[in-house]
Amino acid sequence: MGEYIQIRVIAQTFDQEAAEKRYPKLYALAWPVEATPGEAHRGLIELAATLDDRVRLGDLPAPERKALAPALEKVMAAKGALEGALGEREAKAADRASYQLEDALAELEKLAPRP
Repeated sequence: MGEYIQIRVIAQTFDQEAAEKRYPKLYALAWPVEATPGEAHRGLIELAATLDDRVRLGDLPAPERKALAPALEKVMAAKGALEGALGEREAKAADRASYQLEDALAELEKLAPRP
């Protein structure tokens, strides 16, 4: 059993458009306007990972990286806690971590520059 089928427990943003409205500056930083948008899901977990990549890899200007870095650590800690809880199938802990992720992203949104 389980040799060919693996069931994964995941968290996925239900309403991506609502997330983009709540964090417009972060979405603009993570995914600048493209001629043809990608097909990938762009929920809160993907937003956190993309912002972390852009800051770590230097894809954003230095002042923006410096302003975002401390708050981004909280975002990544919440993302890690959420993924860890999901991996352990701890629904209550995952729920708490999802709220922590939203709160950390809200803090980061306040620091983000206007697009």
